[in-house]
Amino acid sequence: MNNEGIFMSKNEQFEYRIIYDFIHGKIKRSEAARLLTKTERSVTRIANRIKRKGMMGVKNGNLGKKPANKTCPFKKEKAIALIQDQYFDLNMTHCLEKLQQDHGFVELKYGTLRRWCHQINLVKRKGRRSRIARKLRVRMPNEGLMLQMDGSHHRWNGKNKWCLISAIDDATSDLPYAEFFHSEDTLNCMTVMQRIIERKGIPETLYVDKAGCLGGGKRAMFNQFKRACEELGIKIIFANSPQAKGRIERVWDTFQDRLIPELRLRNIQSMPKANEFMQEQFIPNYWKQKNTVPAKCLESRYRRLPASTNLDEIFCLKEFRTVKSDHTFNYEGSKYLIESDLKYSIQKQQIEIRTYQDLKEEFLFAGKKIEVRDTKFNEVKLVA
Repeated sequence: MNNEGIFMSKNEQFEYRIIYDFIHGKIKRSEAARLLTKTERSVTRIANRIKRKGMMGVKNGNLGKKPANKTCPFKKEKAIALIQDQYFDLNMTHCLEKLQQDHGFVELKYGTLRRWCHQINLVKRKGRRSRIARKLRVRMPNEGLMLQMDGSHHRWNGKNKWCLISAIDDATSDLPYAEFFHSEDTLNCMTVMQRIIERKGIPETLYVDKAGCLGGGKRAMFNQFKRACEELGIKIIFANSPQAKGRIERVWDTFQDRLIPELRLRNIQSMPKANEFMQEQFIPNYWKQKNTVPAKCLESRYRRLPASTNLDEIFCLKEFRTVKSDHTFNYEGSKYLIESDLKYSIQKQQIEIRTYQDLKEEFLFAGKKIEVRDTKFNEVKLVA
């Protein structure tokens, strides 16, 4: 089948690679299901579609069709108005019963109502569930298929509270990179991820908790770290519990047990020296020799970074501001005036502001650097 001209999103490309490996026997169906966060039956169904249709098999069969059960927008507006005015403090089940019994929303489903309530931020937390039995998760077969990433806040030098950010390969327990920081924020997580890619390559998936700096929770739609990973085709999978990412959690136990005494014995108090010792001595001489295992399959699944890709332009903060009629825009409490010569007005257009890991800022319009001036201090922020 001719697959030329098919547009595929990053998620669809990732799904096609995993199913392709499953079809050709490189990974098992259960492993493909974990990577795609789907059931094994779904993996088989998608694989059969790909065999019949080629790359088009990853596309949903209902693409472009209007759902037969789509709710009328007027009913949705009426329901949301009732929830906001009368039922704002009811739980989802109680609210659904009221709408069905008193307002004629007989066909309204629980999932639809919950989605509407999420849109207006009126969703109550469910009660805590009782503890459940957890099963041991088998390692991934290939290096680079999945990395577990997390940060650990601790008084690593015995005095100051630092954050150690690292990732562990699920197949081998190898630590591709780790570094101490003062906090676990977006730029620091980007720094660790960039170092991993520079040393090993681009991993297929990243298994993380639902921390806001990694794209979980309320920041899922606009997180910078998640955006950077998506640009490189890295699939982020969010764990529902600390136990789910047990390998990286156990790393912290070992590090706190072993690394802290090593730093104390060497009288290492500063963060730069602690990073140097950990990266050049502790990890290669202890961790890699004592705590890593060979992968089940020798083929590495790290993808090579394209030569044209500049990681510094990906692992940075990207924000946008709208240009006003006088060619000014607001950013972090200041008003900036565009100084660069432009042949036409760019009113209502978007200015991109990039903040790099060294906290340097650049201002761009249509992908090109521009010169702006802070009107408050009358100083030029960036020269093109």
